[in-house]
Amino acid sequence: MTDALVAPARADRAVPARDAPGAQSPGDQLKAALRKLLSTVLERAFGVALDKVEQLSRSLDDIAARGGYKIGAVFGGVRAAAAGRNLVWGAVKGAFSALSPGAKAAIIVALVLALLLLPVTVVLLLLLLIVVAIVAVVQSRSRG
Repeated sequence: MTDALVAPARADRAVPARDAPGAQSPGDQLKAALRKLLSTVLERAFGVALDKVEQLSRSLDDIAARGGYKIGAVFGGVRAAAAGRNLVWGAVKGAFSALSPGAKAAIIVALVLALLLLPVTVVLLLLLLIVVAIVAVVQSRSRG
């Protein structure tokens, strides 16, 4: 009765046919298995490395976004340097992008007001220079 139970189990096992044409030798099977293992390991390793690089990139972007204008300026300058552009302009853009919306609006309003009030400022500056010149002339005549 034991032989009857064992016999079908042996028949179900897949035994490689060594003498069959086209069958691989154990050495070839080992090489194929090692190649497959190596390709799987490399694929997984590169996948993990790419995930880590993406995670680092996201964390640096978060630092730049929440780190304030100084960190934003540094990252902007580094990005500009990596792209071969002007470092100063990259730093200015990075610092500006790190500001809060309210601070951005205040800077834009100040620049617009400066442009609108520039003619008035120039006129006042010229009047000041005229007054200084007149005072200098009056003082020089009263001494001499």
